[in-house]
Amino acid sequence: MDALEAILSRKVQRVFADKPVEREKLAKIVDAGRHAMSARNLQPWQFVVIQNRERLKEIGALCSTGKFVTDAPSAIVVLKDAANARWADVDCGQAVQNMANAGWALGLGTCWVGNFDNAKIGAMLGVKDGWAIFTILPFGYADPKNPPQSKPLKPRGEMVHYERVGNPKP
Repeated sequence: MDALEAILSRKVQRVFADKPVEREKLAKIVDAGRHAMSARNLQPWQFVVIQNRERLKEIGALCSTGKFVTDAPSAIVVLKDAANARWADVDCGQAVQNMANAGWALGLGTCWVGNFDNAKIGAMLGVKDGWAIFTILPFGYADPKNPPQSKPLKPRGEMVHYERVGNPKP
């Protein structure tokens, strides 16, 4: 699958098949995150790859809006450099987008988790001072009984303007 096809076809996935994710695929996903753009090339991220089912259950229990981590066969926890207050969130967001698209191109889905107990999960994973969890990305194959879903996009005319706001045509 090429990059544009992955971007335009990707869906959110919160239900996963009971099938392990190959380490090679997770390595490719991490490399996609590593190759994201970052301000001044500071690369203010680290990635923790998790495949231990018990650890995933412990993490899922500490996610208020991402309980689906519990049933994922793998996850990548994205850490951000807390000292980089100006750009770390933007840079890590780009890494997350790269990883989500790479996963989709490899036949895997994800949905990023936004609400979790940063302190408890950080302690569990041995996150060092100066670093914080940016997000958790569970990865897995689609459950055929619960395929990934997508919502319709807003119309182009509501979001795209040419030369100035309000001009819908080039």
